[in-house]
Amino acid sequence: MFQFNRELAAFGINWTPKRLYYLEAWNFADVQSATLWNFREGFLEDSQVPEWLNQTGEFSPPTPPIAAGAARGGIRLLACNYHLFPKVSVGMSREAFELVESSFQLHPATLPALEVATGTFSRHFENDMNGGRQISIILKAPQKYEIGNHMLSLTYNTTSRWSTALLAGESLVDFTINLHNLPSLPSGPWSPCAVVREYLISSPTLWGHPLTLPCIVLSHHLKRLQHHCNRDLTPAVMAVEAQLGVTRVGRRNSESASRTLSAFKGRPVARAQSEHLTVTINTQLTRVGFTAHNPKWNYQASELLVRVMTEVIASNPHLPPDANDAILGLLDHNITLARSLEDHVLGIQKRLELQLNVLYSFVAQTDNRLSARLAATAGRDSTSMKILAFITTIFLPGSYVATLFSMNMFNWDDGSDSATSESGGTTVSPQFWIYWAVAAPLTAITLAGWALWWSFEKHRYDEHLEGTEQNANVKTPPWWRRIMESRQILHPELADPLGAIPVPNQPTEQYEDSQYDGHRRRRVRGERRLSRSR
Repeated sequence: MFQFNRELAAFGINWTPKRLYYLEAWNFADVQSATLWNFREGFLEDSQVPEWLNQTGEFSPPTPPIAAGAARGGIRLLACNYHLFPKVSVGMSREAFELVESSFQLHPATLPALEVATGTFSRHFENDMNGGRQISIILKAPQKYEIGNHMLSLTYNTTSRWSTALLAGESLVDFTINLHNLPSLPSGPWSPCAVVREYLISSPTLWGHPLTLPCIVLSHHLKRLQHHCNRDLTPAVMAVEAQLGVTRVGRRNSESASRTLSAFKGRPVARAQSEHLTVTINTQLTRVGFTAHNPKWNYQASELLVRVMTEVIASNPHLPPDANDAILGLLDHNITLARSLEDHVLGIQKRLELQLNVLYSFVAQTDNRLSARLAATAGRDSTSMKILAFITTIFLPGSYVATLFSMNMFNWDDGSDSATSESGGTTVSPQFWIYWAVAAPLTAITLAGWALWWSFEKHRYDEHLEGTEQNANVKTPPWWRRIMESRQILHPELADPLGAIPVPNQPTEQYEDSQYDGHRRRRVRGERRLSRSR
């Protein structure tokens, strides 16, 4: 089953030979430090892989002192570059990988694990050709460049006590392994190759233990995760909180602490700033979402190694008890730290969600202010239009009457002599009274009809609004009923055994609803009359 998945994965991988990194450590009984004859490292090309695997030529094992005796196991590690997107690419040729896979007896699940972006881990027990027992462990961290995108495939032979492993990761071999250059590395954390080197140099007694390399990888992953949370995510969240200016928790700056919330009261958020903050917060939430997989993967992988440790101790009594205790202690520490970091990431996510809600609230307040200004402007325009319509209504009947009778209200020709320019006679038309006799009643009738129509429309609107409220089926009990219910809840011993006030020939609930509906209708009508009087 694994072999078929392995062939499918190998077919889809882009094999690009590059420089490789190797590390070898020989475990001797009484040697407590790393020396030139029990520890070595370096770089090799893809074409040198067969020579290194066979330990011939320049890669021949160093000669130890006679007093050191024979080596009792050790570690052989080969590291290569690897990246997942846009396509899985491994920094070595397929032929070289197959040689490493065969010589190290790596499990067939190694290549399929490289295609998993969300992380995976597994352990496998098999019998070797010599009748011994071998343990295979695969750890693939979740895809996150700031934390670590690397995979460890290890096989430990209980007979030879050798751990052979392949370590693949993004930009793994490109970094120098000198720890003096660590501050210049991206995101501050160390390169996994440098970390493995320093861990092994500081603990030679663990070179023969099968879980040494997996513990180093998990510990390094936690260090990078902790660095990413403290140096990248937390400052980004604090920057967002500072821009919104509503969060006061955790500030140690005296200038920031001296400010009060009144300084931010009513402060609008500009449209351009709100768009920028929306993009920033959603970007950080996405980063936190990708980060959230890492602590869970780490402590679950550590729990797996604890179970493996129990099985290894039961089947390998030759392992030093001190080494077993050190490995178990480190795994317990990793589990505790990973769970703590999981809570930390969850807290960062909640803080960002809170700031996003605050931003939406600010945007809604800005929109509400704009809507209020537009409503006030529309109200002023509506008032002006009503005044103009009222004035037009006043003059409309008179204009209609004058046009209908074609009246000449003033006779300027009969009232003056054009030759002498002397005034005489009456200028006002004798039929001028007819205009007022018709126009005045018609104007009064028009205004009365408009007022009657307006009153009818208001009444119909009030009835429609009241019917809508009744259809909402939201019934609030009367105030006296709410007081009685509260009293029964707070003081059950004082509750009235008779229940509600009885009403003859009418159910209690129907009586309450009718009383409440009548009170509500009277209240709504009173509010409508008050609004019209204003």
